Amino acid sequence: MIEIPILNKEYKVIVVFGGKKKVAECLKKYGYAPTDTDYHKNRGYLYYDPDCHPIIALPRKPKTPEEIGTLAHEAVHAVSHIFDYIHEHSRDEVFAHSVGAIVRESLK
Repeated sequence: MIEIPILNKEYKVIVVFGGKKKVAECLKKYGYAPTDTDYHKNRGYLYYDPDCHPIIALPRKPKTPEEIGTLAHEAVHAVSHIFDYIHEHSRDEVFAHSVGAIVRESLK
């Protein structure tokens, strides 16, 4: 599990790589209700609840261009939810840097 601060330490996105058990542990740790979402049938999945930090779940650390694209795709959704939550309507530089931070930190 990787915690990536967005804007400040109050807002963050969590990225988790692994199967159902690992994702379930992550969801529980961050306050999500148990779910039976079969995320691994997709290339990735974003869990979001306004009372919790967004969680990006991927089957493994991205290696291929397609997997990195999926991470970027889910990162856009995660940052959009945070920006909507704080009523920030700008989708320019700060938004782009936030998405970039998620991708960069996840690939380290």
